[in-house]
Amino acid sequence: MDKVNTKTFYENSNIYSKNRKSPKFPSSVFRQELATWEHTDSGIKRTTVVRSFNGNGHIDSYTSEPIAFKKKL
Repeated sequence: MDKVNTKTFYENSNIYSKNRKSPKFPSSVFRQELATWEHTDSGIKRTTVVRSFNGNGHIDSYTSEPIAFKKKL
């Protein structure tokens, strides 16, 4: 996941401290998702980046789903 821009996820300047390893987030937030749709040579592709929060940090993951169009015979 080297190409994931982590600045996309929750970051509030009022509660963010440069001295902390990770930004503080509201306790009501437990999951964020960012879906990206793109055209490919054979159809389209949906990539979803998910950030799941726990009490002390977060875990990032992603899924990629290709959707192929039917080719004419």
